[in-house]
Amino acid sequence: MCIKNLKSVKLNILFTSNNILCTVTNIRGKVLFWTSAGSKKSRGMKKVTLTTIISILGLISKYLNKSKIGNIHLNLNGFDKNKKIVLKYFKHSFFNILSITNNSMLSHNGCKNFKKRYI
Repeated sequence: MCIKNLKSVKLNILFTSNNILCTVTNIRGKVLFWTSAGSKKSRGMKKVTLTTIISILGLISKYLNKSKIGNIHLNLNGFDKNKKIVLKYFKHSFFNILSITNNSMLSHNGCKNFKKRYI
């Protein structure tokens, strides 16, 4: 598929406890570009800091500017306090955010289990 014909892409960001994974895909799901905090040669807890997140987002925005893509569907997965930083970064950028989805499912312990009967 020719990259020049793309009008909008999906940006999937997965926050894990030790790493941050970012993939840029077309609407059908074919991966166009990916990066992670570990690929920036940062080790340990340095991978989840503010500076590495901004450097990763800078790489993604450079790729999108080079490909002349302006519309983004943003998909956030995982639990982290840094999701707000990502949203602020793309809010102040020149990209049009068409949709934001947050797929973080937090369970509320579900149904109560029955007591075991002791005889």
